[in-house]
Amino acid sequence: MERNSVKIAVCVLAFFVGVGIAGIFYFKTRPAIDEVPPVVLEEPPRREAGQGKTLEMVFVIDTTGSMGGLIEGAKEKIWSIVNEAMQKSSQPRVRVGLVAYRDQGDAYVTRVLPLTEDLDQVYSTLMDYDAAGGGDTPEAVGSGLADSVAKAGWSKQRDDVAQIIFLVGDAPPQVSGNEPNVLAVTAKAAEKNMIVNTIQCGASADTQKIWQEIAQRGQGKYFAIAQNGGVETIKTPYDERLSELGSKIGSTYTAYGSEDVRMQGVASLESVESKMSAANTAAPARADRALNKAMNRDAYRNDLLQDIENGKADINNLNEGELPADLKAMSTSQRAAEIQKRLGDRKKIRDEILTLSRQRTAYLEEERKRLGKTGGFDTAVTSALGEQLKTKGIE
Repeated sequence: MERNSVKIAVCVLAFFVGVGIAGIFYFKTRPAIDEVPPVVLEEPPRREAGQGKTLEMVFVIDTTGSMGGLIEGAKEKIWSIVNEAMQKSSQPRVRVGLVAYRDQGDAYVTRVLPLTEDLDQVYSTLMDYDAAGGGDTPEAVGSGLADSVAKAGWSKQRDDVAQIIFLVGDAPPQVSGNEPNVLAVTAKAAEKNMIVNTIQCGASADTQKIWQEIAQRGQGKYFAIAQNGGVETIKTPYDERLSELGSKIGSTYTAYGSEDVRMQGVASLESVESKMSAANTAAPARADRALNKAMNRDAYRNDLLQDIENGKADINNLNEGELPADLKAMSTSQRAAEIQKRLGDRKKIRDEILTLSRQRTAYLEEERKRLGKTGGFDTAVTSALGEQLKTKGIE
């Protein structure tokens, strides 16, 4: 009996000692109730090219004389449109194509930029657009739409690829000569599982009727916006700094490949920067471009740092013949150290861009609520994309 009592006492004592020790450990190690965990800003995960969800969208734009306001608005908003798509949780790849159309007898009937992930090339092409020609109401809408379906370089249709067309203009199509029938072309696009949206600038009743029919047959949406495109540009306190950071991250570009490839990469980057300076591009558009450069895994063409980050190049096994002269002149160890430094510099700039861009987004959301203005070109595009990407699981 006494032995049992002793055993019980020992067990009880051990229990309370264990509880006491556990309690001390808990109160010493648990976080304070009012402690706020730090916000960790993570870069987008790097994926192999060809993997994951993909958005392919082609803008078919009337570039005749009456479309100047829309064209200027598109130049300002193309980056923000792409950024919004890229920031979806599935983080899709985005390829963009352009078809400019006018009319028979103008400087051109159509001009096609096939789908590409090189968004600087898309932007540079947009920068070259000007509004001219036209004059008579019908335009070569059928040619523009037909080229978007047949000549834009679409990927083979897959369940994880969304293929979307935006037809933008203010005049109905020509129905004479060799002009393709817009409804027949739209039907062909729908057979290929492409979605055709229409955005009408202005208030032409003839345009409205056919634009609505095209959208209906193309399983897309119809939008009516102001003749000038209705784009609202909101300035923020973050624009100037983001513009500066965009230039800084661009300065980390390190051309990689054959001599011709390196020259093309540098020329492409310099061309965009030159056009932006010549056009005195507004800080908000530069801020949007900076964000794209920070989060887009394919932001630059033939960039060594990007290839290393994406796993396409090995810092310890580089082809010296494909390096720029400054890196080629270094020893292997010096080169590795210099590249690591550049990667660190880029990451630091990228982190600041991401941080400021989040603050800028919050500011813009509040300003849009306060102003209550909607209905422009960019709003129409993002509204359509928001619904149509869901059908491909891009959310």
